[in-house]
Amino acid sequence: MPSSAIHPRGPELFALLVDPARVHEVPADAIPALLCQLSAIQSALAAKLMAPARTNSSERSESDRLLTADEAASILGVTPRWLYRHQRLPFVRKLSRKALRVSEVGLRHWLAAKKT
Repeated sequence: MPSSAIHPRGPELFALLVDPARVHEVPADAIPALLCQLSAIQSALAAKLMAPARTNSSERSESDRLLTADEAASILGVTPRWLYRHQRLPFVRKLSRKALRVSEVGLRHWLAAKKT
């Protein structure tokens, strides 16, 4: 855990989180770095909050592989174009404007959930 001691450039981010009243101790030239740190933390927390629940890498199957749009479309019984139009499905990963990959394990879990 970072120290809450006052440094020559002002208090560390952790010290400010613990005691926001110390913000007056922050020198003006240290503010941009602290704002960048705070923004990075905020972005990481927002991404975690908005991301679908994912399993830990230790829980993931070793047999999971990324399928092409053609392979996934044949499993689903749809056209590859349908997959491109429905790229927000949880198992679809967009690599570029014209390239999609599909998690085989994610696809199978989604299909199993649809059957119930």
